Amino acid sequence: MAAYFAVVSWVRVAFDPGGSKIVPAVDGDKVLLKRPFQRFLDSNFAAIATDPRLKAFADSADNNERSDIELYEDDKLLGPAHSVHRDVGKIGMGRYSHWRYNYSIFLFSSSDNSDPLTNGRNYWAVKRQAH
Repeated sequence: MAAYFAVVSWVRVAFDPGGSKIVPAVDGDKVLLKRPFQRFLDSNFAAIATDPRLKAFADSADNNERSDIELYEDDKLLGPAHSVHRDVGKIGMGRYSHWRYNYSIFLFSSSDNSDPLTNGRNYWAVKRQAH
């Protein structure tokens, strides 16, 4: 029985064809956030990634809860989403914000407050499939 649960847990994680990245095992369009990330202010665990493809879905000053994009660290869902930028940089623990300026940015923190610039993990933006 224990072996069954171990296999089920392993199967829930999908691997990309190249075998180098853990991909979230959820239905939806997945976008790998491109490195290099920028450090957010003086935080050791918060970073900024840009991606112009998801701009239409991003939060903005007129609607700071618009984005339904989920952010994953490898196959782990981060959150809470729509976090105050100060909290992402000061508290971290997976908080993130998908925000629109002239382009789309993801301000995010790692799940364990390790440095996303060097922790070797991949960060994925996922637009879930409507059911």
